[in-house]
Amino acid sequence: MQESFYYTSQLFKASFFAYSLVFVVYLVGLFVNKKWAGQLSLACFGIAFLICTALVTDRWIEAGRPPFKSLYESLIFAIWTVSLISLVAEWRFKIRLVGVLSSISILAIFLFSLTKRDVEIIALPPALQTWMFIPHVISYFVAYGALFVAGIGAVLYLILPKGMASHHSLGQQSRIDFSDFTYQITKLGFLFLTLGLLLGAWWGQSAWSNYWAWDPKENWALITWLVFAAYLHFRNIASMDKRKLSWVVIIGVLAIIFTYLGMSYLPTANDSLHVYSNN
Repeated sequence: MQESFYYTSQLFKASFFAYSLVFVVYLVGLFVNKKWAGQLSLACFGIAFLICTALVTDRWIEAGRPPFKSLYESLIFAIWTVSLISLVAEWRFKIRLVGVLSSISILAIFLFSLTKRDVEIIALPPALQTWMFIPHVISYFVAYGALFVAGIGAVLYLILPKGMASHHSLGQQSRIDFSDFTYQITKLGFLFLTLGLLLGAWWGQSAWSNYWAWDPKENWALITWLVFAAYLHFRNIASMDKRKLSWVVIIGVLAIIFTYLGMSYLPTANDSLHVYSNN
């Protein structure tokens, strides 16, 4: 892994070190209950996000195509989307713990990506050379980023069912309900998950004259959609236990991880059109 890191681009190294700094600043900020600590951590996260944006853009220019084809490229883009949603969530809800857990997850994705690093840039096959490739993939990855952050909220609810104080920029305090936080982020993620599913079906009809081919990844994408659809329905039942709701979200996140990374382990993997080339 050290050798793989050595041969990565300067932007990759800069991004990794920037997110490492973000984690340290957030960790320190948990013990420093000051307004400037929250502002500093959010600013560092924003700078790391901009460097990651440069990394994604550089790869796009270098490859001459959207940087979503290989597993390595998609992992970098996953970091970008998780960062984007985490920044928006912290700005909106003022929860530093989300930033801490997101930065840990992002560093883990960085380390995993080193084991999948591309040696050569892979050309897009003809079926992917369509305008639908970009909105379809981006929709799914925004959904994955949002639902991953929602999963963080669900874990925090299980740990802190009574919530915690949210520190606003004007010095006011309010109580954060992590169950409500999870619900708000899940709604956003579900919207993009649905959009990605519909765009995929449209693309399938355009490319292969079939809206749904029962491809293993398509099936698991549908399973994931059903899990989060069930959560949103259960959430409107007043008597539903919020702890159980949190577990539904966590199960949904695990389904996303398997849909994203687990296809190559299925017996039907060779029949899939969606398994990454270096998975």
